[in-house]
Amino acid sequence: MVKIWMEQGRIYVGGIIINHHFKKVQRALEEMAREESRMVVDLGELEFIDETGVSQLLGMIDRFNDRGIQVELINAQDKVLARFLQVGARLWLDKQLFSKVG
Repeated sequence: MVKIWMEQGRIYVGGIIINHHFKKVQRALEEMAREESRMVVDLGELEFIDETGVSQLLGMIDRFNDRGIQVELINAQDKVLARFLQVGARLWLDKQLFSKVG
């Protein structure tokens, strides 16, 4: 179960994000984006995020950036950061290499 709380202008995310749990994160980020042009998301208490959650979060950050809203992810544990790197590398490879084949 994902836990989300806001404190001192930051959004804190803890627990796990799998499948439907991301909707709770999405709602919290969208709510904060209505009032802020810069958001800090502290992932220090996040124990696990699945590939779908990473992809959804990265896509949401891209959309926020398109609207001029900056999002900074901080304090990710090594295992969470490794998931972001894994998904990021796959997305980059898909875009850079595989889209040019065929």
